[in-house]
Amino acid sequence: MVKKCIVEGLALAAMHKWRQAALAFCQAIKLDPKLPEAYQLLGEVLIPLEEWDHAQACFCKVIELDSEFAEAYNYLGVVLKNKNFLIEAESCYRQAIEKNPDYAEAFHNLGNCLKLTQCFDEAEASYLRALELQPDFEESRFSLSTLYLLRRQYDKGWKLYDSRLEWKEKFRLDIPIWQGEDLTGRNVLLFYEQGLGDMIQFLRYAYQVAAIAAKTTVWIQKPLERLLGSTQSTFSVCVRSRNIDPSQFDFACSLFSLPAKIDFGSDLLVRDIPYLHASHDILAKWRRIICDRAGKKYKIGVVWAGNPEHSDDHNRSIAFKLFSQLFAYNTVFWVSLQVGNRAQDLTQTSQNVLDCSSQLVDFAETAGVVDNLDMVIAVDTAVAHLAGTMGKKTWLLLPFRSDWRWGLSGESSYWYPTMRLFRQQQIGDWQSVLEQVKAALNDLGIL
Repeated sequence: MVKKCIVEGLALAAMHKWRQAALAFCQAIKLDPKLPEAYQLLGEVLIPLEEWDHAQACFCKVIELDSEFAEAYNYLGVVLKNKNFLIEAESCYRQAIEKNPDYAEAFHNLGNCLKLTQCFDEAEASYLRALELQPDFEESRFSLSTLYLLRRQYDKGWKLYDSRLEWKEKFRLDIPIWQGEDLTGRNVLLFYEQGLGDMIQFLRYAYQVAAIAAKTTVWIQKPLERLLGSTQSTFSVCVRSRNIDPSQFDFACSLFSLPAKIDFGSDLLVRDIPYLHASHDILAKWRRIICDRAGKKYKIGVVWAGNPEHSDDHNRSIAFKLFSQLFAYNTVFWVSLQVGNRAQDLTQTSQNVLDCSSQLVDFAETAGVVDNLDMVIAVDTAVAHLAGTMGKKTWLLLPFRSDWRWGLSGESSYWYPTMRLFRQQQIGDWQSVLEQVKAALNDLGIL
């Protein structure tokens, strides 16, 4: 009967029916309360449900029943890392490795944890050991690539960055993947595979490919269609499904693979900015809306929250109650570029902030607003990338552990010459970041 429950739970887990699987494993535990495997499986399906405390209790129970169960230590480390107990998580990964010295996944997880605590040399060694034990461990190869990119070791990082295509099968296309062959007279499809901000950042490379190939088509997300379709003619854009006729193209390539294929030169990062622009009509429309109301006030657009579906949103977004302290300065004409559910946060303030959310239906509209502003202050979102590509003065507010593209330190951005970075010095301390912003505004004579 216990075995039947286990088999049923595993089948449900394979279909990502996590709650039903959890019930099956709970039934197995009820039938045999001293079976460590049942607690282990229950803990594993509680992780995608983000029931961290319950998962932690399960793995602790496994260790209580069997102190040599290496997988329990590894998964307990996963839980503790997600709860931001990094020292404890590191200890768990090391115990898992002690129990099983050939445990590639534990070495990879240890590397992730060490990267977060900025023990970069040890993190690199852990990833390399994981790959030595399991040469086809593409997730670990990808993690190593982002470590190199974070440290601005771009030659190493870009060479490994394609590994993400190997463990994300949904990004494959039935068109030959471009490996650097001569593009003269060829038709090329460049496709997206990551978020909107990432796409905006890497679009700079599409212009370079278009200068070489006979025809370049960029497959983009719907919110970018009008912005790119109406303001540039360098390449074609499409937003169709994957039912693309392969015979139309000689090669396909992810935009994010291009830096590994062509030596564009670091000057490209600055030389081609701005490379996105607002259309004349939308720019004029927002000029009437914003400039007439703002008068001579300094105009600043703001975004305090990113995509709630992003895995790091809880670190990247700022509580509105905290962020809204900026609005107390009435020498500024504040414009909200916030979209989604968090746009409703504005109902919590009595300050006069222009809410554009109902009209920001795509990035063509957002670009029209941004082009009429003096500055954008934002957390790590697609809007920050958009403002950066448009050459707008942009102040980016970053969590203590920020994404690889922002580097480890400093106020300047490798990608956007008009962007200034404001970094947390302690995990979760946004107040200090906002104090830096207010001081910087004061230095400009704005406040």
